Amino acid sequence: MPGRTRSRYTTFLVSVTAERSGGRGRSSPKSAPLVYAVMKPNAEAALQAVRTLTEAPVAVAIVGSLSTRVSKGLKLKPGEPRPV
Repeated sequence: MPGRTRSRYTTFLVSVTAERSGGRGRSSPKSAPLVYAVMKPNAEAALQAVRTLTEAPVAVAIVGSLSTRVSKGLKLKPGEPRPV
């Protein structure tokens, strides 16, 4: 009897940056991006999980991933976005 199938998760690093609303030639102070660590089965699911946390128009992008060892050290749980 085979065991149950385990889902594979990857810990993605997702950057959230505020959209610029300034016009041409205007300089606005650029805020530092906020980075979340999210355990999801694929990149699109990770992006969607972080988009649900934001209210204002933002740019969301995958900027990297974390190893399993680091993820366990941070005590991340699947589906729980956490700022790092």
